[in-house]
Amino acid sequence: MNLYFFGGSFDPPHIGHLSIIQSCVIDSERIILIPTKKSPFKDQIPVSSAYHRIRMLELLINKIAHPIIIDDWEINNPAPNYTYETIRHLQTDYPDSNLSMVIGGDQLTRFQGWKNYREIMDVVRIVAFNRDKSQYNPPVGMQISWLADFHIKISSTAIRKKIIEGYIPSNDLTPEVLKYIESNHL
Repeated sequence: MNLYFFGGSFDPPHIGHLSIIQSCVIDSERIILIPTKKSPFKDQIPVSSAYHRIRMLELLINKIAHPIIIDDWEINNPAPNYTYETIRHLQTDYPDSNLSMVIGGDQLTRFQGWKNYREIMDVVRIVAFNRDKSQYNPPVGMQISWLADFHIKISSTAIRKKIIEGYIPSNDLTPEVLKYIESNHL
């Protein structure tokens, strides 16, 4: 099975995430979304609770006719989590799958700083969404597919900032996610 997995804070999930997921539907047999408890590269934990982030992801993907699973393994893991551990988890749950890790091209600039990045390279193909036509040169041995010209410039951090400032970023969110944020005072 050709399995794509896409991790992140998803705080909140936005139309950029949706566009990435929709692009991955073409080549995958199944997509797994993995909201994280806390990124090792970020000082702060997500603002919204795990419960709310999972509910918003469900709303984000509810109209996509493709097998998509929201895996809460990272959120429920009490220890700090690293991608290579998530990959081991997926290999256990889906032993006969070809794993592809979905990341933004901007994340590749930090990739060699990831814990056990060589182990990650050995077991997954990387599907990178190229933002701003990154000129990243992958390490030798990295199996990488570029989805070029991805021009959606939205970040969950910027969305949260706009909400705090009293601006509702309706162009950045699906109507369902926006309504959820408003209804739950997030």
